[in-house]
Amino acid sequence: MTDDEKYLFDLNGYLVIENVLTKDDLALANEAVDRHLNQGRIRPREQRLDGNSPTLEGTQGRGQLGNMLNWDEPDCNPFRQMLAHPTLVPYLNEILGKGFRMDHQMSLLWMDRGAEGFRFHGSSGPGFDPNQYYIFKNGKMHNGLTVVSFQLTHVNSGDGGLCVIPGSHKSNYACPQEMRLYQKYQEHICQITCSAGDVVIFTEAVTHGTLPWTADHPRRSTLTRYTAGNMAYVPAYEMPDWANERQRAVMEPPYHSRLNRPILGE
Repeated sequence: MTDDEKYLFDLNGYLVIENVLTKDDLALANEAVDRHLNQGRIRPREQRLDGNSPTLEGTQGRGQLGNMLNWDEPDCNPFRQMLAHPTLVPYLNEILGKGFRMDHQMSLLWMDRGAEGFRFHGSSGPGFDPNQYYIFKNGKMHNGLTVVSFQLTHVNSGDGGLCVIPGSHKSNYACPQEMRLYQKYQEHICQITCSAGDVVIFTEAVTHGTLPWTADHPRRSTLTRYTAGNMAYVPAYEMPDWANERQRAVMEPPYHSRLNRPILGE
């Protein structure tokens, strides 16, 4: 992680890493999703995420698909390779500390044209969440839950999708409710544009949400949440038989790195 990237993550609370996946990687991942899309679900309207905001309202819910790591081969392979992707290890070592671990199982969000947005949320501001935070101390950043999102399709300006309020991970005041509903102060909100194959890393402390999807092509984004090796938000998963040494390292249950926790990148 370069000094520039450290500065930008500290400044904004997120970072875009370009060209992590190749065209072949993308083709395999999208073909696998196509074969399993009928196993996903469209979020029902009674579970709407838009906060009843007219600026986030859509004609349907977003799609959610899980269990990709446990699909049969070869469909699981592109997603298992994402789990401890060598390009991302130096970033997660810096953001979370060496010995980081997967906390939330990987899932995929898809949005077809007209899918609703998600009201803005984050753990910065009043109160302190011991699982979702951003702290800078003794010349180093420390993060709680951190999201790694692989983009399987392009996200162009105006398409909708993931947005953040840059710098809000360090805010001390509550985010205005109208801002959370995308009804005010939109000039301070950034829609993150990406090419297919890029990765967005952001701290859960940054205030973030999604805008309704307006593009003709679907949005497809994987989400995996990582945390420091000694922490857990959800109960640890049982170690799968298929995991190789690198994958096992990020799927270990929580315990301190000083207790011979496996460390990637060394």
